[in-house]
Amino acid sequence: MGINNMIQDIEPFKFKNEYKEKEPVANDFIYMLRGNETLIKKSESGSYTLPLYSDFDKISTLVYLFEINSHSVFYCQDIEKFTVRWNVALFFERFEFQFIRFPRWLQFVCVTAKHLVAWYQSNKYCGCCGNLTNYKNSERALYCSHCGNVIYPIISPVVIVGVIDKDKLLLTQYAHSDFKEHGLIAGYVEIGETLEEAVRREVKEEVGLKVKNIRYFGSQPWGVNHILIAGFFADLDGENHICLDPKELSTGRWFDKKELPRELSDISITYEMIETFRNSK
Repeated sequence: MGINNMIQDIEPFKFKNEYKEKEPVANDFIYMLRGNETLIKKSESGSYTLPLYSDFDKISTLVYLFEINSHSVFYCQDIEKFTVRWNVALFFERFEFQFIRFPRWLQFVCVTAKHLVAWYQSNKYCGCCGNLTNYKNSERALYCSHCGNVIYPIISPVVIVGVIDKDKLLLTQYAHSDFKEHGLIAGYVEIGETLEEAVRREVKEEVGLKVKNIRYFGSQPWGVNHILIAGFFADLDGENHICLDPKELSTGRWFDKKELPRELSDISITYEMIETFRNSK
């Protein structure tokens, strides 16, 4: 049983992702993405948030994304053509800034908005014929009027696995990544695989172990990488000798509950799975 504290656990805020045709109003959020930077607003009190539609004197080319409580969120396509009210402080900041400054519900807004905006930006042209794509008014999709190709947002499935050997949990570290903390085995689901088959394959490929008793834990949308993570626990099947894939991992080690590190942000499914094992009887 999880602790329900991941980035998508935003109650009492309500997230509504149904597509609709809508014009912005004063208290709607405006999301701008420039490379890996997001437009941020700093209030007179020193707090940070996303800018509102009312913060701009002039802004255009807005695309509706979704709703969060009483706010709609719009994506501004043309980040060079807007003017800001004289008393509003806006600036571009690296995307990771939000995890330090924003409350949980607004972190989720940014992660989900980035998922959609990155999809819009990478599908400006049709992948079949190379012509410009257009927005469909009836649903969240792009289409090509030249060849009829319809493009929907990409959601890639990923599995993450907590491998258990009696009272120990297997933690690993990536070999070539800026992310240095310990985590669980994870990887993309391949064509034609079930989630359970992906669990077995990833564990075998990355640490040379076999697993059994695969059981579903929970899931997490992670818009930064347009993925949906499915979490599983599995029991070791056979010997516990670890044989690392050096192209993927730098370390792999069995930890008992008292040794488990506390390195991760509590917004991730990895953190929730490790804490669930730590607190299990």
